[in-house]
Amino acid sequence: MRKIVAGFVLSLAALGAWGAEMRSRGVSTAPILIDVYSDFQCPACKVLHENTLGQLAYDYADKGKVYLVHHEFPLPMHAHAMEAACYACAASRVGKYQQVSDVLFHSQEIWAANGKVDETVCSILTPAEAKKVRALVKDPAIAAEVQQDIQAGKTAQINQTPTMILTHRGKQYRIPGANYDILRRFIDQLLAN
Repeated sequence: MRKIVAGFVLSLAALGAWGAEMRSRGVSTAPILIDVYSDFQCPACKVLHENTLGQLAYDYADKGKVYLVHHEFPLPMHAHAMEAACYACAASRVGKYQQVSDVLFHSQEIWAANGKVDETVCSILTPAEAKKVRALVKDPAIAAEVQQDIQAGKTAQINQTPTMILTHRGKQYRIPGANYDILRRFIDQLLAN
């Protein structure tokens, strides 16, 4: 029994501090909440994902200083963004949200041009995971989850991607895109006060 528990703890540690459905990272009681609204087909969102969010998660979310929450906000002008968002949400149900997000952003130019979202996503999944994700993506609950994120974005008056809403002590700061060094200094300043 002790070996099973130890294995479970190691598995959790390997995942990092990702939330149950892998769309959040950190602890919900962190002093700063950052809601990230992004679109998998948006080039600026790709830059944010690749140059800022990973380091932000490592430096702040994993240390309990920031609770980072991802929201799908596919823009209507992007032909495959809604499909990509649905695949990412479906992948979150099998614990692969981050990996699918990574491959979607990394291969953005390819699948955005050829429309092969399924092929791109399933390229990093096991056959069993791919089968589950393909079934889940057809479930109306997945589309409803994406629509819920879109509605939350509209309520928050998101008008471009990427946009981050940073909340600290009840005060909100809208951050369209972000340079990591500038964001880091701003977060450090908020945490110091």
